[in-house]
Amino acid sequence: MLSLHDLDHRLPAVARQIHAIRRAAYKQEAELLAVAHFPPLERALEDVLNSSETFVGALQDNILVGVLSTCADDEGRGINISSLVVHPAHQRCGFGIALVRAAVQRYAGTELTVQTAAANAPALSLYTRLGFREYRRWTVGQEALELVKLSTGRFQ
Repeated sequence: MLSLHDLDHRLPAVARQIHAIRRAAYKQEAELLAVAHFPPLERALEDVLNSSETFVGALQDNILVGVLSTCADDEGRGINISSLVVHPAHQRCGFGIALVRAAVQRYAGTELTVQTAAANAPALSLYTRLGFREYRRWTVGQEALELVKLSTGRFQ
């Protein structure tokens, strides 16, 4: 049974779970994007422990299977979904969409933003299904990875 819970990422055991799911999901994403250097894979356990982000977890039968984190948008547009990851073994089961819907509900009336790789079709599909619209593209890194930033607009 799916349940969503706020996570205290400052607890080492919780941070280890978040970090493990992120590593598995980001490894899969790097393979999807065919990039050798993927900065999210470089995030350490200490980055989770010391983060100022807010974390929400998706649990199935009391096992953490997905995590969404939010922070203030760096462009002052509202709240940014800084990370959405679902363990590869639990993808396509509705956990990602449930986490994003929970963020939309939690921050109702506030613009939500998110960025992802332009080649990440599954992520783009999820966000556009939930009303996010692209408003900016740019390229980063030696491998020229194209990123897309999406937004819900000022109000849902």
